[in-house]
Amino acid sequence: MNLFAQALSVALDRCIATKTVSEQGEPVGFLYREEPVFEHDSGWRFFSGDETDEYTDNPDNFTVLSVSEITKRNPDITALLTQPAGSAWELNEDGGFQAVSDWQPQD
Repeated sequence: MNLFAQALSVALDRCIATKTVSEQGEPVGFLYREEPVFEHDSGWRFFSGDETDEYTDNPDNFTVLSVSEITKRNPDITALLTQPAGSAWELNEDGGFQAVSDWQPQD
């Protein structure tokens, strides 16, 4: 893929993030990838990691945005974006991301 096609792909790729991350500027503390559900969906879902179940049960607390908007404020996650669907990562005590092996997406 040429550089233009790569840049266009990144610009079009979308994700879903909680508004704590997308609008309130909290850093990403938990992320996972699922199979895409809409056109240009990367499958990535981003959370601060501090959201309650009540918060995440409300679809109004989520927004769709470009993956590049998330990586601008959270450059450390860029290296994880090549991981396949089913991958999950969380911020550890040292400020780095570690794979979460016991996580399953909820229906």
